[in-house]
Amino acid sequence: FQQSLSLIFLLKWTFICLLIGALTGSASAVFLWTLEWVTNYREANLWIIALLPISGLIIGLSYHYCGESVVKGNNLLIEEFHSPKNIIPFKMAPLVFIGTILTHLFGGSAGREGTAVQVGGAIADQFTKIFNLSDFDRKIVLIAGISAGFASVFGTPLAGAIFALEVMIIGRVRFEAIVPSFLAAVFAN
Repeated sequence: FQQSLSLIFLLKWTFICLLIGALTGSASAVFLWTLEWVTNYREANLWIIALLPISGLIIGLSYHYCGESVVKGNNLLIEEFHSPKNIIPFKMAPLVFIGTILTHLFGGSAGREGTAVQVGGAIADQFTKIFNLSDFDRKIVLIAGISAGFASVFGTPLAGAIFALEVMIIGRVRFEAIVPSFLAAVFAN
């Protein structure tokens, strides 16, 4: 009986992590390609840096009018992990994606890891609704999404899996999340 429960757990999370990994990995591939394109464009057209304040205004206004519910970024992921209330709105993914691309295009400084984590978390949390997951399973889904995002942007599945486990659990490893975290990271990469 215990073996059949373990097999069901493994099959369930393999399927969910395959979906999370494929979607997050694909989003990261588009992100990295776009990031390379805007960086090359900016380096060939240095005058564009003068428009950085306008870019900042556009990004700020987009979060003000469209993204108030996701403005907390990574902190929203951590809050929802520890005190689940609402599914993370999917709009977090395109807002952070576009904001980071615009920042790089106009010469601003923004890291890839925050974007990757937020895109992965936003994509993954949508599966909470689709599969009607419990709060316990939702925590695993968030870890898998963060793992997939980090792993796919940096090409480091092991680091992505460990990063997600450390960030979300802070000092305590949730054993049920280890396999899904690694699966999502490998599939995304």
